[in-house]
Amino acid sequence: MTSNSLHMLQRIFPRWRSAQTSLCRTIVNDAVATKPKTPRVRKPKAPAAASAAANSTTTADTAIPKHVLEYFQTTPGMDASVLKQFPPSILRKSSLSTERFYLANRTTAARIADVLTQDLPADRLLVEVNPGPGLLTEQLVQRNVHNLRLYETDASFEARLNATFNLPKDALRIGDFNGLWRLSYLDGFDNGQRVCGMLSGIPHRKWQEEVSFRLFSVIGTVKYLRYLMNSITLQSEFFSLGRYEMFLVMSPLLFSHIASTKDAGYKLYRGGTIVFQLYFEHEFLGKVPSKHFLPWCTTGGTKKLRTLHKQLIEDGAEEWYLVRIVPRRNLFDHLLPDNLGLFASFVTQHYVSRRNRIIPSLEHWIPHCGARLILNSNYTRKSSSKKDPTRGVLPSQLLKSVPLSSNDYVDNFNIFTEFGELTPAQVLTLFNEFINWSEFHQSPFMQAVESQKHKQQRFARSLDDDESADEPGEVQRAKSKKSTDTL
Repeated sequence: MTSNSLHMLQRIFPRWRSAQTSLCRTIVNDAVATKPKTPRVRKPKAPAAASAAANSTTTADTAIPKHVLEYFQTTPGMDASVLKQFPPSILRKSSLSTERFYLANRTTAARIADVLTQDLPADRLLVEVNPGPGLLTEQLVQRNVHNLRLYETDASFEARLNATFNLPKDALRIGDFNGLWRLSYLDGFDNGQRVCGMLSGIPHRKWQEEVSFRLFSVIGTVKYLRYLMNSITLQSEFFSLGRYEMFLVMSPLLFSHIASTKDAGYKLYRGGTIVFQLYFEHEFLGKVPSKHFLPWCTTGGTKKLRTLHKQLIEDGAEEWYLVRIVPRRNLFDHLLPDNLGLFASFVTQHYVSRRNRIIPSLEHWIPHCGARLILNSNYTRKSSSKKDPTRGVLPSQLLKSVPLSSNDYVDNFNIFTEFGELTPAQVLTLFNEFINWSEFHQSPFMQAVESQKHKQQRFARSLDDDESADEPGEVQRAKSKKSTDTL
């Protein structure tokens, strides 16, 4: 053994002995200091009435989040007693993908009721989705609205609504009206009649006639609007009711998905935006405080989104938008019913990227067709001095839709023109010219459309699938059942 090893051992052993000695002393001291456990003593029972009152108070305090209760108690115009009419699950914060919201302020309910009953014919049906405790329903009844139908998702509100308003038979339906897209998706697996059952009793009218009913709802995701677009494209389910008038409360981010112009960013002006603005007329009616609706929507997870999205989400934390949408009566004058599916596929194919150049993309389907566009006098004209209808409202959003046109050509069209530079009317004009070429019916485009028809039959996110969401358990079970049947 070397001298260095001996020197190290002389330094290590004394430290090990001192550490072992201190550990033993600690164990002995703890054993001595341990006190015997005190026996449990049963407390005397409190009176039943006092116990029930204490339990109810504790439950109420626990069910209502502190920040929600404090806001309703301290903010002028808010009534904290309304919170007791909601189940605890609705009082908790929700995510950006929540589809169900409830009105919880009487002043806002009165404002919305004034808008809903303005110029409302006495015989026209008024549909309210998710009335909850009935704050808006109360205002509608006070304004002598008798032709009223309610769709409520949560069955816990059923007894209160029936007792408070003495509703006639079948005036209240328990079902997720905002989740019609989900019911339609499930019907595609087992040929069910869930959607037809939900819409039964609503009057049917032809497309060219007056609107058949007026509806109010608060929506949280684009899925509901996408379902309305798909029903028109496939001319089924909701389309069979005819034209309707909807008053929807939505976040600024959701409004930007339907009202953005070509000046907006890639994440906002997408294929779904173009199809919506061609199918529907929309009008911005005003703003409502977002905290007047339950549950409150959290803004978590915005770090993954771009700056414009962050700003829209932050705006939605304070105020939401009240928007009126109506399907265009003259839609089929510019886009034939037989071409609805072709147009949806045309937009979906070419708006995967807004930077796709028009001529190279169309020559993929019909070779050497670019010369027809470049030599067309309608496309080669110089920029005119006509006023852009989208300007003067907002730099990147339309507060009110513009009239539909199928004769709107792009100025100074060339080989570098991109799809993102087109307005919805210009997209429709280009599509109508594309399908009128003699080579169209033998082009690969028709084969691509035929191969995707079975997917469109299920409403499976066919237009502008730009967001991801977890599938509900029922949808997953339906998928597994379908795969089992196929095997």
